[in-house]
Parts: sequence; structure tokens; C-alpha cells
Amino acid sequence: MTPVQDDKRLAVLVATGPYRARAARSELDLALTAASLDFRVEVYFLGSALLQLATGRDPAMALLPAGYRGWAALPELGDAHFFADRAWLARCSDLAVELVAPVTGLGAQDMRQAWRECRYSVLL
Repeated sequence: MTPVQDDKRLAVLVATGPYRARAARSELDLALTAASLDFRVEVYFLGSALLQLATGRDPAMALLPAGYRGWAALPELGDAHFFADRAWLARCSDLAVELVAPVTGLGAQDMRQAWRECRYSVLL
């Protein structure tokens, strides 16, 4: 894989917790589109938004469209990485919440610095 140019890095900041919006796939669709255009996609799950990666929740029971488990396909499509606050990762671990993809834990300051280094960013 060739190194990504700085102008091809996109930070997607996901702030919506699972089952909080009717358009469950909007964040995922944006990330998938960027990855298909050869962007390095860095997805930052803020707070409870990390629970979008949780396995074992059926969106149909909440009358929501499928989509949350689709995050697992993103790294297979292109250069994509997931990040979340270390405290939320620890909480998921303590509660035995399994995530659909590997997530790197960062402190709040490190997370802000990382997404600021991206050429583009979007908050959803």
C-alpha cells in the first residue's frame, strides 16, 4: 500500500450514540465513500458513539434501519482506522461489550491532535 498524501486524510467525528438517529448509516456511508475514493479514513467515536460498534444489538427491534454492523467492512475497503476515548474502551471491556472492529484508544488531547492533522474533517 502506498503512503497516503496529507491531502487525502479525512477525519470523521461520530458523536451520535447508537439508536439515537433514524439515519443510522449516514456516518458509515460517508466513510465508505471516502475510502472508495482512496482517502485514509480516520473515524473518531466520541463518548457513547463508540457503542455503534457493539455487536449483538439488533437495530430492527428499535425500528431502525440496519447499518451499525457495517463499520466492520470499512477497513476491508481501504485505509481506515477507528479511534475512541480510552475511558469508553475500558467501559466496553468492563461490560464485556464486543466491538465489530479493532479500536485504538486515545486520550482526549491526543484524539484532538490526531484529527487536527487530517486535511479534512466532518462532525456527524
